[in-house]
Amino acid sequence: RGAAARRPGARAMDEEGQQRTVADAIAEVAIKAAQEAEADVDAELARLDALKEDDLEELRRKRLEKMKDTHAQRKKKLAAGHGEYDAIDEKDFFDVAKKSDFIVVHFWRESTWRCEAMDKHLRQLCRKHWGTRFVKLNAEKAPYLAERLHIWCLPSLVLCKYGKTEHTVVGFSEFSNGDEVSTEEVEQLLAKYGVITLED
Repeated sequence: RGAAARRPGARAMDEEGQQRTVADAIAEVAIKAAQEAEADVDAELARLDALKEDDLEELRRKRLEKMKDTHAQRKKKLAAGHGEYDAIDEKDFFDVAKKSDFIVVHFWRESTWRCEAMDKHLRQLCRKHWGTRFVKLNAEKAPYLAERLHIWCLPSLVLCKYGKTEHTVVGFSEFSNGDEVSTEEVEQLLAKYGVITLED
């Protein structure tokens, strides 16, 4: 009887010992992870401390070169109509497609409020993503392209990469909020199909 009375207490001690073991294991893992992170930081600090003046000068030179190159690319793109959101004629489409690697073509119709809603988003994005050309085509005045690109709903965004049609966004079908989509959501969708790049 006395032995039986002790069993629950012994079981409680065993459970407490197991809990301590699990807690100890978790603590050991956390300490080890912290030590590894600290070692990584120490290694990076040691690397930075070891940089000589010449190394720093080389880093500055490379960064300046990259900035100059980006500026030259931007200037060239802006001269080709990037950074603006222009209406183009059907006959100009192929010329525009030849000059730009990434294009967003908005097929629209005048006095259609859903097209105007899409206009608002693209007008903002064209300035931010100057590496991509944003244009709009009046679908009623571009029957050949509308038929060839299977445009049956307005607005439609035709996304082109390197002279080929990558994808067509039909209306607001790919947005969770439909025509109440935000500019950020339009931006994310364009990035998903690779016609713009999101900044980190």
